[in-house]
Amino acid sequence: MTVEAENIVKRFGTFPALNGVSLAARPGEFLALLGPSGSGKTTLLRILAGLDFPDAGVVRFDGDDMSDRPARERGVGFVFQHYALFRHMTVAANIAFGLTVKRRRDRPSGAAIKARVEELLKLVQLPDIGGRYPAQLSGGQRQRVALARALAVEPRVLLLDEPFGALDAKVRKDLRRWLRAIHDETGVTSIFVTHDQEEALDLADRVVVMNRGKIEQFDTPDVVYNRPATAFVCDFLGNASKFDCRLAGGTVELGGLKLPNTAPPIADGPGIAFVRPHEFSLGKSGEPGLPVTLRRLAHAGALAALEFEGAGGQLIEVTLDRAPDGLAPGAALVLVPTTVRAYPA
Repeated sequence: MTVEAENIVKRFGTFPALNGVSLAARPGEFLALLGPSGSGKTTLLRILAGLDFPDAGVVRFDGDDMSDRPARERGVGFVFQHYALFRHMTVAANIAFGLTVKRRRDRPSGAAIKARVEELLKLVQLPDIGGRYPAQLSGGQRQRVALARALAVEPRVLLLDEPFGALDAKVRKDLRRWLRAIHDETGVTSIFVTHDQEEALDLADRVVVMNRGKIEQFDTPDVVYNRPATAFVCDFLGNASKFDCRLAGGTVELGGLKLPNTAPPIADGPGIAFVRPHEFSLGKSGEPGLPVTLRRLAHAGALAALEFEGAGGQLIEVTLDRAPDGLAPGAALVLVPTTVRAYPA
């Protein structure tokens, strides 16, 4: 099913939570709404779900206007960050809840509901816990049950609000792989909110990067990471060092070097250049480049992580496949950027 939001505006008092947001999810697509706290991503998700309503704009499912319809009429499955399971109900009863409260003429038989619950417990790889209560489950198990409950009503679209936010890093990583597998198996158009960039880039078909109630960029994970459209996206996605620079004729003038700009073309003038840790090479003191002093060297798995002090005491992080032999803190070197993305200052 296609999900469209067109020119969505939402204010809370004088605060513009969403300011003319438009996007479209393709049938069976997995979208991530990514951004810092206060960027408007959860507000947009709630509006898509029918849990909140826009001040202006239109929400469409398969071309049908849903803007004024409540959640119960939209056929949406919603997974909350903190599970929202009923503590007094068993796992099976929690999963069946959305089916048991349907109107009598739409409600499946008891046998059909039981079969659906058993099917979903197998799907989320928890076939033997139907008789337990939420308090008897781990956080990861509760989140799987919450997803099963959302899928029980065979939603037209699945919406997830920070689904792994309450879990530790190891469980998050395991569950996000599992969630992607579930999505691929069910084919339900899915949209999830996260502030975790690694999660968004790993899971989503396309990523919506939001900031201050607007969309900064909407594209595939590869494009938003490697070809960020704005300085905000470049700064938000991944770690990068920032430098004042000058832009002239499509090149970046930085530390006596003239380097090609890999960001979208912009007018000549002062700019801000971004260089990621793996986009530096080392040179000898006195050679063209950015003069630095090594402050720390550590081995992070198969990589070498180096911290340099640059002009004005700036901390510059560099990642290399292998540190040169004999390199020690206090060494004076130069850094030469291999890839630069520069934007207007």
